[in-house]
Amino acid sequence: MNPFVLILGPTASGKSALGLKLAEHFSGCILNCDSLQTYKRLDIGTAKPSLAERAQVPHFLFDLLQPGEVLTAGDYRQFAIEVLARELPQRPVFGVGGSGFYIQALEKGMFDIPKPKAAAEEKIRSLLDKEGLPHLYELLKGQDPDYAQAINPNDAYRITRGLIIIEDSGRKVSDLKKDFKPRPFPFPLLKLGLAAKREFLLPRVVKRTQEMLAAGLVSEVKRLVEEGFGSWPALQSVGYRECMLLLNGAILETQLAPLITEKTIQLSKKQRTWFNRDPEIRWLDVENPFPQARDLTENFLAGKSEPS
Repeated sequence: MNPFVLILGPTASGKSALGLKLAEHFSGCILNCDSLQTYKRLDIGTAKPSLAERAQVPHFLFDLLQPGEVLTAGDYRQFAIEVLARELPQRPVFGVGGSGFYIQALEKGMFDIPKPKAAAEEKIRSLLDKEGLPHLYELLKGQDPDYAQAINPNDAYRITRGLIIIEDSGRKVSDLKKDFKPRPFPFPLLKLGLAAKREFLLPRVVKRTQEMLAAGLVSEVKRLVEEGFGSWPALQSVGYRECMLLLNGAILETQLAPLITEKTIQLSKKQRTWFNRDPEIRWLDVENPFPQARDLTENFLAGKSEPS
């Protein structure tokens, strides 16, 4: 069977460009491993591949859900496994993304819990609308302090998800994680990483932020808010959250680009820390990653672990 090649690293490190180049070279396809790129109408702020790029090779799990919907890590794993089972017998699949939690769920599985009832979700999301994210984080600290301590106070997805699970099942996420036993990944897997440090990323993040704002990022957010999606957890992610602050009058327009840049660099540091814990990642020269990535993939296809 062909391999699943994961291309990992912090935001703005060049993962998408490398993945596309490898997929073209090996006649493969792209699997989205970025949680936000699964949503329709989150295009500019997620740096989603253009339609022209998606026409070059097959792309999967982009524009999967409608605004307002929420993709859990367990849902993502199910969709991704279905794509891999269908595509790997035909061609290599190149997974591209920086969502470490979703990638971990894909590789190792997730703890089993029934899909929460709609009433539990509605209650917690109503609380989010009325009281705000800081209040929900304080609730989570009181009900599951170990889990709250392990996540970012601005992580709307995990905070609401943790409270929904408690509301629906009475079980804490921290206990579910302790009981969970990872499952073997069912496909040949090669993990390649782009070792991008701050000095490499900063000018790229500044440039990308400017391009996103010029392309209409604020308008993208404004339209979603006007249609009633202001409390959608996806809009609490980096870039979108800062645009929400601008629209709410909490920051000035002159503060927007520097703030997005600052928060993106902070996110990239967290992503590097996450991926650096994985000893199976083969780190590439971020300045010129393709030759090494090509050789590693060729040798993996040939049953070798090291390039010749």
